[in-house]
Amino acid sequence: MAAIDETSRRRGPYRKTEARRRDIIAAAQQVFASTGYRAGSLRDIGTVAGIDPSSILHHFPTKEALLEAVLEDKEKHDFEVLPALDDVDPHLVPRAMLELAERNSRVPHMIALYAILSAESTTAGHPSADYFRQRSERTRRDFRLLFQRMADAGLLADGVDVDYAATSTFAIWDGIQIHWLIEPDAVSVPETLRRHLRLITRVHNP
Repeated sequence: MAAIDETSRRRGPYRKTEARRRDIIAAAQQVFASTGYRAGSLRDIGTVAGIDPSSILHHFPTKEALLEAVLEDKEKHDFEVLPALDDVDPHLVPRAMLELAERNSRVPHMIALYAILSAESTTAGHPSADYFRQRSERTRRDFRLLFQRMADAGLLADGVDVDYAATSTFAIWDGIQIHWLIEPDAVSVPETLRRHLRLITRVHNP
C-alpha cells in the first residue's frame, strides 16, 4: 500500500505538468493560427493559457521549442485518413481523399494554423521551414503513389498522368482550403475537390 501511495504522489505532479503543457500547446495553436509564429508572442500565449509568460519557459525552453511541440501535436492528432499505401483499393482513393477533406472542415483552427505557418515558412530563417518542406515532399510522394495505383488499374482519365494528378490535387486542395478560410460560407472544400477528382479520374461517384 505504501508503494502505491508513493507512486500516486509521483504521478500527481507529472499529470499536472502534462496538463499544463497541453494547455500551453493549445494556446500556442490558437495564437499562431491567428497571428502567425513571428507575431505571436509568449505574452499572447500566456494570456490565452491563463499563466504568466515566464511559466511557459519552464515547459518549453524557447519559443522555437514550443513551435516544434505544436507541430508534433498536430502530427500526433492528425485527422488524415488516407488508406495505407501498401494496401489500398484504387477505386477507393478518391473517397478517402474526400473523407479527409470533410474531416478537416471540422477543425478550421488547425487548417488556419497550417495555412499561416506554411506561408511564413517560405521566409528566410523561419524555424519551421524544414518541417513544411518535408511535409510537402511527403504529401506529393504519397499522392503520387496513390494515383499510380489508380493508373495501374486504368482509373485515370485520358491525358492525365500520375505526376499531374498528384501535383494538381495537392495544389488545388491547399489553395481551396485558404479560400475556404476567407469565405467559409461561399466555398466547399470537399465539393471542389470532388469535382476535380471527377475530371482527372474515371471514378465519377467518389
